[in-house]
Amino acid sequence: MMGKDKWIALGIALAIGISMAAEHAGGEEGGLESPAVLIWKGINIAIVVGALIYFFKDPFLKWIEDYKNQILKSVNEAEQEYQKAKEELEKAKKALEEAKVKYEESIKTAQEVAEKEKEQIINQAQEIAQRIREKAEKTVEVEINKAKEELRKYAAQKAIEASEEMLKEIFQDKEVQKKFAERMLSDLSKN
Repeated sequence: MMGKDKWIALGIALAIGISMAAEHAGGEEGGLESPAVLIWKGINIAIVVGALIYFFKDPFLKWIEDYKNQILKSVNEAEQEYQKAKEELEKAKKALEEAKVKYEESIKTAQEVAEKEKEQIINQAQEIAQRIREKAEKTVEVEINKAKEELRKYAAQKAIEASEEMLKEIFQDKEVQKKFAERMLSDLSKN
């Protein structure tokens, strides 16, 4: 490598010397330079260009190759990042669609469950109301029959009073009043 440095220094010194000599020799005022000076200038330029090519061709080509490889590497990395981003976007879109489907399914399921519970509550309320009605009818019938067997008018009056007192006592309970009101509302809504 030391030999190349000497040749470079020699080439640069030769080029400087020739160019200075050419400038002094061609210093005629108002005229063209002589052909010998032009030839020396041409030779000087050729030597400088030749020396630059000879000494710096490999490093220059290596630098160009490295620069090209660096650009290609950057492009490849950018393409890989783009592909990764594209894949992530597709995954995100797929996850969003799955989340939408699950959301719609859960809403639908919740509505179905709520509707079933509503129907069960209504059916239970109807059953309770029917049992209360049947019990009330049986109780009234039994009381009427008892009243007929005893003193008709007096017993009937007492049975009515007893029934009224019993109903008043039952309806003093707020829960019973609430259930009765719900039953009545349910019956009214059916008609």
